[in-house]
Amino acid sequence: MAKQLAVIVVLSIFLMPLFAPASDLKVGDRAPDFALPDQDGAIVKLRDFYGKKAVVLAFYIRASTPG
Repeated sequence: MAKQLAVIVVLSIFLMPLFAPASDLKVGDRAPDFALPDQDGAIVKLRDFYGKKAVVLAFYIRASTPG
């Protein structure tokens, strides 16, 4: 599950600006819903986590990858 969330976060960093319209989000606002495939191809949606647990967006570079 943590791996799926990490994949969603990393992909959203790069893809969200391409598809999301400009918004007036402020610090503390609820994040807009989005869905992305996990490493196995299953679609994971941010809304699936609403009200269940805190969602932490962690950004890191994966070891052994180019760049």
